Amino acid sequence: MKNSEILNKLYKENSLTKDDIYKDKRGFTIITRSGIEQIQYQNKIEVAFEMIQCMKDMVVIKAKTFQNEEPRIETYGSATDENCMNKFKVEVAEKRALARAIIKTMGLTNTLGQDEIENQKKQIVNK
Repeated sequence: MKNSEILNKLYKENSLTKDDIYKDKRGFTIITRSGIEQIQYQNKIEVAFEMIQCMKDMVVIKAKTFQNEEPRIETYGSATDENCMNKFKVEVAEKRALARAIIKTMGLTNTLGQDEIENQKKQIVNK
């Protein structure tokens, strides 16, 4: 199944709105924080987090997803001085790890969580 078909199915099955998903002008799709959480809850995806590194200038968090108690995906989110202007790096890294984990669990490609792209203007996807 193509990514666009997966995305359309995901959009409908998870009651997402035009405020939850939008296209970036560079060609990829962005799912907002609320969209990520909606997908997580609708699909009963549990997420476990583990702190990998926590320093003043770099935080790395690992996220593991589980569905029906079966492990699915393991991925990471980071926040560094280079990719995060927010002083709450742990929280940003956790949001990024969650988004990446949910996106990967759902089988999406060329799709990012909103927290990975800061200060981007929305270009609404019409469904």
